[in-house]
Amino acid sequence: MKNKILLLFCALLVFGGLIGQNATSDKSATKKITFKRQQQGGIKSLPDLIIAEEKFVDENKNNLIDANEECYISFKVENIGEGVAQDVKIKANIKNEKISGVTFDEEISLGDIPGETSKEVTIPIHGKLNTENGYAEYVIQVLEARGFDAYPLEFKIETRRFSEPQIVIADAVFSTEDGGQIKLNYPINLKVLIQNIGMGEAKDVKVGFQLTNPNCVFLGDMSDYDLGLLKRGESRELDYLFTATRRYLDTNIPVEVSITENYDRYGLDSTLTVSLQENLSAKNQVVIAGIPTVSEDIQMASLSSEVDKNIPLILTNHPFRYALIIGNEDYSKYQRGLNSESNVEFARNDAIIFKDYALRVLGVEEKNLFFLTDATAGEMEQKIDLISKLATKTAEEAEIIFFFAGHGLPDENSKEPYLIPVDVSGTNLNAAVKLSNIYKKFSETGAQRISVFLDACFSGGGRDAGLIAARSVKVKPKEELVTGKMVVFSASSGEQSSLPYSDKQHGMFTYFLLKKLQESKGNLTYGDLADFVKDNVSIESLRINNKEQDPAIKVSMDVMDLWENWTLN
Repeated sequence: MKNKILLLFCALLVFGGLIGQNATSDKSATKKITFKRQQQGGIKSLPDLIIAEEKFVDENKNNLIDANEECYISFKVENIGEGVAQDVKIKANIKNEKISGVTFDEEISLGDIPGETSKEVTIPIHGKLNTENGYAEYVIQVLEARGFDAYPLEFKIETRRFSEPQIVIADAVFSTEDGGQIKLNYPINLKVLIQNIGMGEAKDVKVGFQLTNPNCVFLGDMSDYDLGLLKRGESRELDYLFTATRRYLDTNIPVEVSITENYDRYGLDSTLTVSLQENLSAKNQVVIAGIPTVSEDIQMASLSSEVDKNIPLILTNHPFRYALIIGNEDYSKYQRGLNSESNVEFARNDAIIFKDYALRVLGVEEKNLFFLTDATAGEMEQKIDLISKLATKTAEEAEIIFFFAGHGLPDENSKEPYLIPVDVSGTNLNAAVKLSNIYKKFSETGAQRISVFLDACFSGGGRDAGLIAARSVKVKPKEELVTGKMVVFSASSGEQSSLPYSDKQHGMFTYFLLKKLQESKGNLTYGDLADFVKDNVSIESLRINNKEQDPAIKVSMDVMDLWENWTLN
């Protein structure tokens, strides 16, 4: 009996161990199943969006949004997380809504971006013609459908309003292979410098040469040139080879030069003419007077005076500074009985170059500048009235600049001085412009500053010959009263003549006036300018022309104690 009980107990122990072993096995299996379920049904990996490698790119690489320029912002959207970023969108907007003239794509869809991948994004920007000076402040958002957005990106980019280009023939020269005469049936080469003298870049510039007479023949390889982009102040040299056959009957050969650019409004066409039998002692002797360069860092072959080139560019503008510039040179064209000796040599060039200094150094805005060459009496009176009325409208801020190069004459009886239009005879001054009337009109405007520059004499003499060649005795003009807030710079005094500086292709007075403006970049006082012009003209006129010429300064009582400290820019 005892043994049976012992065997039963052992059997129970064995059975219990088997049960325990099975229970342990079942528990372990349960743990493994539970772990697998946690992996498959737990928290998923998340996306993580960032913006990287952002940059701004513009056409002319000045890091500005210029008017009429294509630009873009580019960057990468990177998903540095493991999860998929779903239905990603780019939204761009400008914080300062008042900025005008700038357009861009406001929304771009990128779709899904898997984990640890990226997508490139480009947002085009267009600066329209009405773009104004200022800043465009962009905010760029990367938005994910479920809210897993990137931190926004902000760009602040300067904008610049439209600056007009101006494409012109800066210089031109005819030449022959042997440096001899221009002859029929012999090759003639025309070399021109095309230049952008405007304030803005010119795109898609094209230049074409054309002979208008069928008896003139093109000989070269190219008559049309595609110059592409011309930056401000940039110039290109072009050649055109041609001849005139023995059937050609005229004495001059004209060559038409057309200039176009992408706006089709800022190219200045010209006709260049060479005379047959023109005697060239050396190549490049027949020169067409040029228009100056704009930028100080542009150097060109010197076909004219150094003051005509490298004109400083001062960016400060004076919105109420008005200028009237007149250069009267060709009197013989308008009056019978006058020969070319009665013309005022270089007066047109004086006015052309002073105009450039007015725009670039003196800060006159182009809309406020009025320019005449070989002006008639009607044209002169009309523009004097116009500038006077404009100054009257803004009298508290207005400034007037008046420049005249040409003939002046005094009335033989009253001694009153006149400015002479090209269509007015020196023997009949009824239609001429009385100098005292100009002073009176300008003074009555109430302008805060009136600056008058006269490269003319009033004694009856001229640069080479007087307008009245028969006058043997010069007349000392009457001293006109200067009123208002006015300073008058005159080229000569009393009975003296206002003489040329032939080597510089300017009047002596105008040359030294421009020289000081160029050297100082306009950063000088009226007193300094007066001293420089008087000292240099007085000495150089004796040295070069063997005649006295002493510039005079006249000042109104209202500014007698102030004018010397006025500054030009």
